[in-house]
Amino acid sequence: MRENERPTLRTRRQILASGVAMAGAIPFLRIPRAIAAPETDAAKLRLTVGTRTLAVNGKSARVFGLIGPNGKPGITLSPGERFDVDLVNQAGTSTIIHWHGQLPPWTQDGFPWPQTPPIPAGDTHSYNYAAIAGTYWMHSHQGMQEQSLMTAPLIVHSAEDLRADRQEVVLMLHDFSFRTPDELLAGLTKSNGSQSAIPKSGMDKAMNMGSGSMGAMNSRTMGAMNMGSGMAMDLNDVDYDAFLVNDRTFADPEVMRTEPGGRVRVRLINAASATQFWIDLGALTGTVVARRRGRRPSGSTDARHPSPARHGPAARRAD
Repeated sequence: MRENERPTLRTRRQILASGVAMAGAIPFLRIPRAIAAPETDAAKLRLTVGTRTLAVNGKSARVFGLIGPNGKPGITLSPGERFDVDLVNQAGTSTIIHWHGQLPPWTQDGFPWPQTPPIPAGDTHSYNYAAIAGTYWMHSHQGMQEQSLMTAPLIVHSAEDLRADRQEVVLMLHDFSFRTPDELLAGLTKSNGSQSAIPKSGMDKAMNMGSGSMGAMNSRTMGAMNMGSGMAMDLNDVDYDAFLVNDRTFADPEVMRTEPGGRVRVRLINAASATQFWIDLGALTGTVVARRRGRRPSGSTDARHPSPARHGPAARRAD
């Protein structure tokens, strides 16, 4: 080093960013600590509807997928970036996708009105609207495709996200069955209420929510203790084969490695069809900083105790 020349110092943000590693076989919207500023002329994004194969409890399962331009599920937008997307249907069947919580023109909302029919297989449909910042998701409004995992995250960053010095993780929750949605529906509608709403093994799993765990609770677990003889099951009573987080089972989780003492923002999206999840942070302390169900954000709350992520159209974000 020459005389009077000062050494180059790395910022804390650079040091932290270089030390963060993610582990897991399936990449899923991992967002670096430092988010690049949006480009002024962002290119149109491509979202592909297709099918994919998952390994669930040692068995292969064919499910739907919504894959973004980076090869990962869903879409992530920079602050101020428009939702300028070409949706390419390569699923081999017609579909229509709803951008949950967003406010596009009604013709782009993804609801199958007579004027906006489903997109045929092989066709491409374009969307362009001003996106709302926050944690959202996308899902099919065609038949029961959502039960077959036709869902994905839709994350729209804000300017505050750029300034924050924290790691960001997206967790998408699903309930999963090897049976087809039609088989699940047939099992519900043919029930006569002559048997318990949930097998004992299912009750054991639902009630085993120790420190630092994630428990799944649907109406099978909620109603099992109150089922009298001859009472009909609730229409959400499904004995699912697995519960998934980022396409992985609880027994084979994706590991998110973080820096000790660092800040992490977790964006939770409950894309399950009939299940509520309770999130237990264990020894960690977190705060719910935003919650969205539909289009109505609610206030923040302390998350040191288990917090429910309700089934259906819900998304949560925690620090």
